[in-house]
Amino acid sequence: MSVETLDPVRGEERSRLAALTGHAVRGFLRNPLAAFFTLAFPLAFLVIVSTIIGGQTTEDGVPIVQFLVAPFAVFGVAQASFVLVATDTAVLRERGVLLRLRATPVPRHIVLAARVGASAVVAGLTVLVLTVVGVLAYGVQVVWNKVPAALVTLLVGIACCTALGLALAAWSRTVTATQALAQGLLISLAFISDVFIVGADLPRPLAWAGSVLPLKHFAGALAETFEPGGGLGLSPGHLAVLLGWTVAGVLLARMRFGWEPRERAAAGSATAATTDPVRRNLSPPKEGARRSSLRGQISYALLGLRRDVLSVFFAIVFPALLLALFPTVFGDVRVHGLTMAQYLFAGLAAYTVAVTAFVDMPEGVVGARSAGVLKRLLGTPLPFRWYVAGRVCAALIVGVLGVAVLAVVGIGFLDVRVDPVRLPAVVVAVVLGSLCFSALGLAVAALLPAARSLVAVTLGILLPLCFVSEIFVVGDRPLPGALTAVADVFPLRHLLQALLTATRPDVTGAGFAWSHLAVVAAWAGLGLVVARLRRSNLV
Repeated sequence: MSVETLDPVRGEERSRLAALTGHAVRGFLRNPLAAFFTLAFPLAFLVIVSTIIGGQTTEDGVPIVQFLVAPFAVFGVAQASFVLVATDTAVLRERGVLLRLRATPVPRHIVLAARVGASAVVAGLTVLVLTVVGVLAYGVQVVWNKVPAALVTLLVGIACCTALGLALAAWSRTVTATQALAQGLLISLAFISDVFIVGADLPRPLAWAGSVLPLKHFAGALAETFEPGGGLGLSPGHLAVLLGWTVAGVLLARMRFGWEPRERAAAGSATAATTDPVRRNLSPPKEGARRSSLRGQISYALLGLRRDVLSVFFAIVFPALLLALFPTVFGDVRVHGLTMAQYLFAGLAAYTVAVTAFVDMPEGVVGARSAGVLKRLLGTPLPFRWYVAGRVCAALIVGVLGVAVLAVVGIGFLDVRVDPVRLPAVVVAVVLGSLCFSALGLAVAALLPAARSLVAVTLGILLPLCFVSEIFVVGDRPLPGALTAVADVFPLRHLLQALLTATRPDVTGAGFAWSHLAVVAAWAGLGLVVARLRRSNLV
């Protein structure tokens, strides 16, 4: 076939590739949660950590901020190229979109190339945003002689993460499993791969795992391109490992990749009859049946949480991993006069309570609102307050379970001490904190008409507050006064202080921090008032 004949075909393929890539990029921009974890999350890390460490420099006089852009950029790139590619591929497969595209004149390789191209665009945008913010706000220097090496490193890293994302989607049967595995693997690896904790003296098994897996090599190769000085900035050893994982990912994806949906549809009507709160408890609550109605709604809410593997991971597994990992990494470092484990036990207990009540609980309410469940609920004898009470109680139960898991890890393995005399103070703080953040979560849900933006907003509020409230400590240096003043306004810091008072081994008495608990109670009242005033928006 002549070149003249081939050119129109190639031109048409390029046009299709550009159209599908643009569609995928627009889909990303319309997904607030994806944009949050890919762009806002690493940017917030950069801003907060840079603010906390201030103008500290290395022995050579280089600002420490110079070395923060690379690891946070690696996290954003991996989020775009690994997590988003894996999750989007699984979603498109289970919705039948891939199968329908296969039946069109668009070649299969164009469909996959468009997803890869979109992830590369988003990853490049993440690196660009972080670099620009670092340069303009914190004096980060662009090492121009190493820019070509940075581009090569990014291309190889994106290819590696994308190949592994496609492999994960190919080997996972469900969207839920794909999303939970992708996000869980990335965040867990970030702690042992010089991304969230750079240069830490890890235990040998964790250090070995980090050296074998690709994320550490990606972070090391990109960090070299930000190192001031001469040289090209290429890291052949790190790039070779990334290329090896790229080949492995491609081979694994080819072995199991499929275009047809794999999840079998559940028995729709039967399942809905047992899980839809509108179809349960339809009879008017009699005098003795109200408890049954509440129990039913709690069971319904817990069932939804059980099926949301990612929420369970962030609420229970993730805090326990941090509690086990940080003392192991940092050793005998003390935080505000306490051992790392003792301090983190209280801090992560506060985080668990907040993420369960402020992020997961309103997400379930808004999901039911978007599905029309709450509208139908108004036409049944079941009072709306029982539905809300069920959600709040379920959040409290999961929060208490998360704190219990932290207690098992801390007391059983890390020499965390909790005086039994002050257990009532711990319980009061956990219950009041859960009610406070549940009320605030309902208030945010009532104020936001768009369901898709809720998690991005709640996480976008909670995670920065975790840093300024010293839930996630960055060293033992005091925070800048402005950040401390901000933290003192919001309830998370007061919940932390209440839990610290109740769990400090060097404190006597009952352990009730009444002033801090009063602030938490005041925020709970404010949240209830807002949710009540905007109740119509909840349904």
